[in-house]
Amino acid sequence: MVKTKKNTKVSAFECEKCGDIIYSRDTHDFHYCTCGDIAIDGGFDYVKVSYKTKMPKLVFKHISATKKELFNDWNNRINKFGVIHKKKES
Repeated sequence: MVKTKKNTKVSAFECEKCGDIIYSRDTHDFHYCTCGDIAIDGGFDYVKVSYKTKMPKLVFKHISATKKELFNDWNNRINKFGVIHKKKES
């Protein structure tokens, strides 16, 4: 049995307002952070970021999924991946 690598590095952007970290899973996976201040598109082919106030911080994240799983998550509208929400402080 061949093990599949489940640790995909993605280019992501962190919203200064809401704290969400967003990344795109496929070429047409365009979406906003929770507050709508930043948006991302392009998947692994290119990175296009849009913003209302100022350029968000680029961060690299490792996601516990293969590229195929990320594509299927977007394509099948499962949406388990795509946004890393800021953890609520107690």
